[in-house]
Amino acid sequence: MTKKNLTEKEVLESMTSYTAHADELSEVSIKEWTEMLEKAELIALNDADYEKFVTYLNSETEPAKVEALKKLFKRKAPWE
Repeated sequence: MTKKNLTEKEVLESMTSYTAHADELSEVSIKEWTEMLEKAELIALNDADYEKFVTYLNSETEPAKVEALKKLFKRKAPWE
């Protein structure tokens, strides 16, 4: 039997509030959280800049840059 790999679109289309859940929750130690928080950088935006950022992400004026950001946000976190 061969497995069919679902596309992201197929997964999202079949997802409901009843099927979208984590089967396993990861456990993170206090040490791991502390290390992660020590490395975290604060990104602070005022309301106007936040709106510009969201508008930019939702625009298709520069798809390559938006895709680069999406790829960055999907990257596995260093503590995982």
